[in-house]
Amino acid sequence: MTADGGTTTRRAHRVGWPLLAVVVTLALAASRLLVAPRFYFSDDTERGSAGQWWQLGDQLLQGKLPMLDPSAWQAGNYWAEGQWGLLNPMTWVIAITARLSESPVLHATVVKLVFLAVLALGVHLLARRFGAHRPWAALAGVLVPASGFVVYMDAASWSTDLINVALFPWVWWALRRTVEHRRSPLPYLIASYLLITVGYVFGVMMLVVVLVESLVRHAVRRDPARAIRTLLASAWGALLTIVVYLPAVLTAPVTERGSAPFENLGFLNADLTDLAASGNPWVSATIRAWDGDITEGPLVYIAWVLLLLPFALPLARSAVRRAIPLFVLGGIVLALVLGPSHMGAIRWPLRLIPYLAIVLVVLFVVGMSRRFPAGATRRAFWLSALVIGVTSLLTWGNGPYAWKAVLAAAVVSFAALVLLRWAARSPRVRRRSAVAVLGAMAITAVFTAGQLPLLPTSPLPSRDAPDSATALQSVLPDQHGDAIVVGDAEDGWQDGRSWRERLLANLWYFSPTDVSSLYTVLPFEAFGDDLCIDLRGETCEDALETLWSVDDETGERVSDLMRVSTVVAMKDTYPREPEAPEGWHLADDGEYTWLFERDEELPSAGGVTWTAPDTRVAVTAESDTAVTFTVEEAGEDGRVVLSRLPYPGYRVAGAEATEPLRGWLLTVDVSDVAPGDTVTVSFRPPAWPLLMGAYALALLIGVGWLVGRGVLRRRAAQRSGGPVSETAKA
Repeated sequence: MTADGGTTTRRAHRVGWPLLAVVVTLALAASRLLVAPRFYFSDDTERGSAGQWWQLGDQLLQGKLPMLDPSAWQAGNYWAEGQWGLLNPMTWVIAITARLSESPVLHATVVKLVFLAVLALGVHLLARRFGAHRPWAALAGVLVPASGFVVYMDAASWSTDLINVALFPWVWWALRRTVEHRRSPLPYLIASYLLITVGYVFGVMMLVVVLVESLVRHAVRRDPARAIRTLLASAWGALLTIVVYLPAVLTAPVTERGSAPFENLGFLNADLTDLAASGNPWVSATIRAWDGDITEGPLVYIAWVLLLLPFALPLARSAVRRAIPLFVLGGIVLALVLGPSHMGAIRWPLRLIPYLAIVLVVLFVVGMSRRFPAGATRRAFWLSALVIGVTSLLTWGNGPYAWKAVLAAAVVSFAALVLLRWAARSPRVRRRSAVAVLGAMAITAVFTAGQLPLLPTSPLPSRDAPDSATALQSVLPDQHGDAIVVGDAEDGWQDGRSWRERLLANLWYFSPTDVSSLYTVLPFEAFGDDLCIDLRGETCEDALETLWSVDDETGERVSDLMRVSTVVAMKDTYPREPEAPEGWHLADDGEYTWLFERDEELPSAGGVTWTAPDTRVAVTAESDTAVTFTVEEAGEDGRVVLSRLPYPGYRVAGAEATEPLRGWLLTVDVSDVAPGDTVTVSFRPPAWPLLMGAYALALLIGVGWLVGRGVLRRRAAQRSGGPVSETAKA
């Protein structure tokens, strides 16, 4: 073979395996659309991400980066929400393409498939960095995106969690590339920036673990160069984390998250017997969630190859040393997954199981790279058979009703065991690792094919919203001031005609009307209690009475104080036509809703909505983030109420903030202000100077690291009198 031919073969080998991992991952992911075309448009994607992306894209195309929307009320504090990804250019691309797309389902599906491919390639690279051979690293790239929680929860519904999981292997790979091998920090800076600014905390928690592990390990080994590189990586990440998450932390005291307890409700966490099903993709473990004690989905399934782990053991001492970070992260994640379901604001630790999947699958392929085919001994064969038997028995014990699925999976796993042993021992097999890996990918496809009829959809629900941006925009197309939905907003979702009258949660962003019944991760506690409104904008029956009631202190209706001009009342909650107060009328008697409007539309929320009887002001300027008014008369009471939630971060120049009206309406005291003076109420996320300083310092560290490294390389080259050596890449 010529030198060029050998180079071509090596290049094909280097590119072919990761490309195969991506292709197989996409094929397996796309196959789910054959039985469930809206598989990747469930629950939080349908009612959360789709509308959120649309709104952000709409704002970006107008040249705006939203900070606060008073008309969205408890869902409008975008910096505190975090998951809007306001500083993330990757999220901007997703949002702009969402705004330009006519099909929210197709757009979400493409986004999910892209990130599953990103995950596959990232796991492949991470496995290679820990010492796995290319074929086995490619298998890892196929197995992790096919794991149960990734598929049935993250990919189907929780978009930001999927993005976090997909980016994490890239961040870890880039970190090890930079710290351990003295390569350019640019990939780490880019990958970690994207991970952190997505705004989903679980990936950041995992990044903290690997950074601390790296720092401690190199400090113990007295390796100052690697410790310094880890410190630089940590400082960069810590400063960005402050920028993204500190607003939520400082806002939490006024939200339901501020009083979140430490307790175990057995909700979306696991026990040891549940983990026995981590090698079975066809059964549902005893994971308690919204639908009861058993959630229909293989949420603890990690990879069927874990049942064959004896073939990969024992790891060589050098491999164990290299894998220390995997053991540390895996141990911490396992402890959290088995821990309490609620740890303050951190809830539902089963969301971390994809990271356990990354760790265990990478450990498996690292072991197989070292041990296969020599490790495929008779002893390893029977030990693996024993593992299959014991885990199947434990899984059956947790759910005897699923005995057929347990038995079928055990049979397929045992067949895979036999085939693996054959590939390792048969004299007919030449490229044993390649054959074994291709066979394992085929078995993974068999298991995926079995999931299609057994578990065709996510356990998280879909509400079959219209797959048309135009249809969604046609709901409340004639803007009549700010609107709110009261009652059971999901009434009639099974009937496609109901979507002509109402939307759900963040789907309201598609409507031309500003509707406050949106999705939030930080429900404002006093607001929610008063209007009995939940995090998805749904209310109890009493909400309408509260809206149209007269506030005792001001003598104004609550709807007036909120500047609500349109009310959509669900007929399932209000079967008889509610009696509208004076100044309101029934604009439409629909099949599913009563639509009430004011006789005279009010301005949108955000401005002055009431002043004390002895006080008069004149508004001179108003925007989403600020209101300026001139005090014409200030009496002893001196209160000025604004139709805004009193979030931390509001500043009052020229007067003083006072106790919020009803506990949730921003109120200013101007009793000590002289007539003619100007008062400005403005909002910036809490600790705004600190946030901007941290962001600037993070950028300075990143640029300084890159520039400093370049300077050191040039000096090293000048001293050596030649090209930069590998040693000079520090």
